[in-house]
Amino acid sequence: MKNNIKLFGFIFWLHLSLNLISCLSPFLFSWQIIILFILFLHIQFYLIGGCVLNKFQFKKNNITFLFPYLKMMGFKINLNKTKFIMRYLIPIIIFSIAFTWQIIFKKSPLLF
Repeated sequence: MKNNIKLFGFIFWLHLSLNLISCLSPFLFSWQIIILFILFLHIQFYLIGGCVLNKFQFKKNNITFLFPYLKMMGFKINLNKTKFIMRYLIPIIIFSIAFTWQIIFKKSPLLF
């Protein structure tokens, strides 16, 4: 990463918070709201080519939030595989957990 990029500034903490909330979202939000958030993310990816927070923090779209941090920790990872996991696999898993928890197990979300 270039020296002018703040790896642990405000945008990092905002992005990390949003990612943690998304991991908890199957228990916090209804599955319908989760679908709306997933659609919003994909519209964002389509319109600007990536995440707006990544664009502000890293000055580019072709990256995922975790990629530079995993690379710094010494993991040998592929950017395209990481993007696939972050953009498609994780949202499918989150939605599947929400649907299973709320519809099959008949548990209500804690917030909405």
